[in-house]
Amino acid sequence: MWFTILLLQLLPPFTLSLRCPSSCVCDIKGSAKCTGDITDIPSLDRAITFRLLLNDTRIQVLQERSFQPFDLLLRLRITQGSLHTIHPEAFCGAPQLRSIKLSSNALSVFPPKVFAELSNLQQLHLDDNQIVFINSGMFEGLLNLTELDVSKNHISQLDANIFQSLTKLSFLNLAGNRLRNLPQTVFHNLRQLKTLVLYSNQLETLERGLFDDLSNLLDLLLHKNQIREIPPQLFWHMPSLQTLSMSSNQLQLLPPRSFYNLPNLTKLTLYKNPLISLPIELVGQMPRLQELYLYETNLVTVPGNLFANMTGLKLLHLHFNENLTTLPNDLFCCLPKLNKLSMRHNKLMELHPDIFSALGNLQILMLHENKLQSLPAQIFQHNPRLRSLDLNNNDLRYLPGDVFVHASALSSLSLSGNQWICNCSIIGIAEWIHENAKIVNDLEKGVACQEPYQLRDHPLQTLTYEDLQCGQSVFPTSYMISTTTATLQTEVNLTSPYQPTTDISTTTTSTSPVTTSNQPFTSTFTVTSLLSPTNEEVNIGYVYKNDPGFYDTIVLDNGPDIVHNNYYNGWVYLWTVPSTGLYNGFMMAFYIGLLTVGVILIVAGLYAFYRLNKVMWILGEAGIEGQQRIMAQRYK
Repeated sequence: MWFTILLLQLLPPFTLSLRCPSSCVCDIKGSAKCTGDITDIPSLDRAITFRLLLNDTRIQVLQERSFQPFDLLLRLRITQGSLHTIHPEAFCGAPQLRSIKLSSNALSVFPPKVFAELSNLQQLHLDDNQIVFINSGMFEGLLNLTELDVSKNHISQLDANIFQSLTKLSFLNLAGNRLRNLPQTVFHNLRQLKTLVLYSNQLETLERGLFDDLSNLLDLLLHKNQIREIPPQLFWHMPSLQTLSMSSNQLQLLPPRSFYNLPNLTKLTLYKNPLISLPIELVGQMPRLQELYLYETNLVTVPGNLFANMTGLKLLHLHFNENLTTLPNDLFCCLPKLNKLSMRHNKLMELHPDIFSALGNLQILMLHENKLQSLPAQIFQHNPRLRSLDLNNNDLRYLPGDVFVHASALSSLSLSGNQWICNCSIIGIAEWIHENAKIVNDLEKGVACQEPYQLRDHPLQTLTYEDLQCGQSVFPTSYMISTTTATLQTEVNLTSPYQPTTDISTTTTSTSPVTTSNQPFTSTFTVTSLLSPTNEEVNIGYVYKNDPGFYDTIVLDNGPDIVHNNYYNGWVYLWTVPSTGLYNGFMMAFYIGLLTVGVILIVAGLYAFYRLNKVMWILGEAGIEGQQRIMAQRYK
């Protein structure tokens, strides 16, 4: 045989072409490729054909002993044709065959034991046909078969002993059929199996012990079925497993410890399942796991220790969970190697300041299309390698100006589609955006104010103190408070600089007007009201509801101006000193001058009292001596 191959290599190409039909292409390596209007196996030189490829032909039937003349034929491929019938002895006389591919034809029924004489066959592909049933003896005699593909057919059930003789099988593809269940022992003899493909069937349940004999299995693909539940310990006997796909099923619950004893798992997919909760004990030690896909579920939250045993995780997809509103504070505590985290399109409203603190290698973070209203200032302080951050299409109204200070590697940031409230609290992040415009990659889409209405659609990066009117009063020069209740509304923050407008109330007994000076002051400040209850509402710009929690006190946020108020004779006087500018400098100098003069006057007064006391003491001493002299002269 080897001598023949060597001889073929020495023959000139034109010699081979003389023995090759016009519809075929032959080469010196013994390969013949035929296509077109061929209705039967072509006549080729039996001594030079090792590989026969018949693609897109009109062959419909394989006759008895069709390949007996090809003594050296090792690989046969008849694909993308109209083959629909195989004679029971079609492969008789060709025991040397190593590979047969009959993919993409019209085959529906195979004779029993049609491959029985092919004891050397290693590869058999029958995929993309119309096979409805596989008889129990179809694979008998295939003692050396390592690869079997019967995917994309119409098989609805399997005999429990169908694969019993395939003890050397390492690859089995049953995907794209109509299997509803699998016999418990159907895989029990496949101890060398490395890959089992079962996706895109109609499996509803999996029998306990179904995979117990697959200790060498590396890949198990069960996605795109109708699996509603799995028995406990289903995967416990596959310690070599590296890829497990359970996505696109109907799982609502998983048994505790479902994924224990899988130390070599590198990829796990659970997405597109209607999961409503996960057990606390779900995942065992998985130090080699690198990819986890857990999205499009009905989860509201997840256990805090869910990722605790996944110390090698690099890619985590936790997105498109429409009901996911909260996450445990230490959820990502044990993922030092994670470099990509996707939490987009959830319903997250807030994030704990330390939630990302353990992700020192995080590079890509996707948080867009959530309900976030703001972020803590220190949330990224432990993510120095973060280079891509997506925050668009949230409800962001405010961000601290220093929120991105520690993310020194940041090169791509998305902020469009948010609800920015442009008051004096926004100036910090607005200045950061202005200084880092090259980092924000969606400025042209509109990173702009939504409130107040006079600044709507105003780009954040161009905001100034003048635009925000940070030096102007939010109250009119004077207004009247009648009787009973005065209801006040303005932009207020009771807990943080970026909280939205909050209702506040105050009460008064005075019927006198309340006036303010014309000096400007900030729209946010702290005031303690000295007013008492009255009976009429006074609307100042906006209307707030009465809140018993704020009776007798108006609580507003400190702004850049110094605010003073005084209550005198039924009047409340408010005046301010701007924190910057010429006027502020003059007032501060005047104040210091007054203070200095006061100190000097006090010291001068003390000194005058000292001198006066000394004079009085001297005068007193002189008076005593004079009296003594007078008395002495009288007695003489």
